[in-house]
Amino acid sequence: MSKVKKSNYKILLLVPIVLLLLSAVFLINSYLQTGEWFKRSIELKGGALITIHIDKPVQLETLEDMLSPLGDFVLKETRGISGYRILIEAGSDVNVTEIIRTLQEGGLKIKSYSSETIGPALGESFWYQAQLAIVVAFILMGVIVFAIFRTIVPSVAVILAALSDIVVTLAFMQILGISLSLAGIAALLMLIGYSIDTDILLTTRTIRIHEKDVPHRIKDAFTTGITMTGTTMAALISVLIFSTSSVLTQIATVLLIGLGIDLINTWLQNATILRWYCESRGI
Repeated sequence: MSKVKKSNYKILLLVPIVLLLLSAVFLINSYLQTGEWFKRSIELKGGALITIHIDKPVQLETLEDMLSPLGDFVLKETRGISGYRILIEAGSDVNVTEIIRTLQEGGLKIKSYSSETIGPALGESFWYQAQLAIVVAFILMGVIVFAIFRTIVPSVAVILAALSDIVVTLAFMQILGISLSLAGIAALLMLIGYSIDTDILLTTRTIRIHEKDVPHRIKDAFTTGITMTGTTMAALISVLIFSTSSVLTQIATVLLIGLGIDLINTWLQNATILRWYCESRGI
């Protein structure tokens, strides 16, 4: 019986593995259908963004019907302390005045509005720089992790957890209809840092502290790690509730998704790999 219990923990690896595979399949399917791995905001592909401030919520379907004769638009609603906002994404050649007039004639009471336009070339430039930033971040992260632990399995486990966090978070963003923006890129870079923090904490306490057996070392690391993640998530929730900035809201939303996924990848995936590694090496 004890032998069965000792080996059963490896089954936990199925959860993050299945989650990663499903996310990868989802992103691949998106690429095959649309030519893009995930939806990008106008900041990363070019276009116009119209922000409309209103006093009360409205049915987006009604607004979409009003605007349908003018072209294809993506509408979103955000909420904050200052009230409600409607975000309209459109092509860079859109007539903002005509859109506002159409909505007002349809009965929408607009407090104020603003618009910004990003050309396709500039959007692609931002996208290239964003991809470069993530690639460089992963390379530097890998170098530092290998320099710290100098062993292949623990180092690869840390990097795999961070990579899984990014891939699964991107998939969940698409499922929830969250377009990747510059704010989202910033959140993903922050997520890499948060992921590495908890994984290095877990790895250090598991392979370098030998005062207790492996399960107790992991348990001690879990107590500290879950406290770190919990306090961060609490702060992000407060941002979602009280922030009136769409940028802060996007960052908080993406980070909350990523940190929830990181709990799985750190404490089911990485912890299981490290326990397996330590027990096989007699550490």
